[in-house]
Amino acid sequence: MGISVLASERVSLRALREDDTGAIEAWYGEAARTAYEERSLEELLAKAEQGDGLFAISRSEGDEPIGVVEYQREDEWLGVSFIALARTYRGWGYGSEAVRALESEAEGAWGVRRFRAEVDVRNGLGLYFWLRLGYRPARGGDPDAFVMVRTS
Repeated sequence: MGISVLASERVSLRALREDDTGAIEAWYGEAARTAYEERSLEELLAKAEQGDGLFAISRSEGDEPIGVVEYQREDEWLGVSFIALARTYRGWGYGSEAVRALESEAEGAWGVRRFRAEVDVRNGLGLYFWLRLGYRPARGGDPDAFVMVRTS
């Protein structure tokens, strides 16, 4: 997809590296359960091996991954199918800032003007996260997930 590193004031997004696995293992299980994500870390990392669609989120002053964000580009849409942060970093705006950085790059580099995110219906905090970012529930779709959309 052509993006290697994105940076904002407090976070950086970059491709995952092999040496990230240990740091992510420390928090991924709890973060995945909180988001009702059923894929194992190995399944998620297999996506990274394809070269596209998965970024590590780190604080700007460090390089250790504090989160991950999985995305897809489909025509004029950018979809975020999964975002997770280590518990220590939740509630401080790092996830929101990561999504905004990804959206901004998608708008500028790809001309994307429509955004979509999926949230498990059991994940109330996840739903609230996307609502705060200006997304709204779309009609129809999967009965087990909220499809959230936003246009620029």
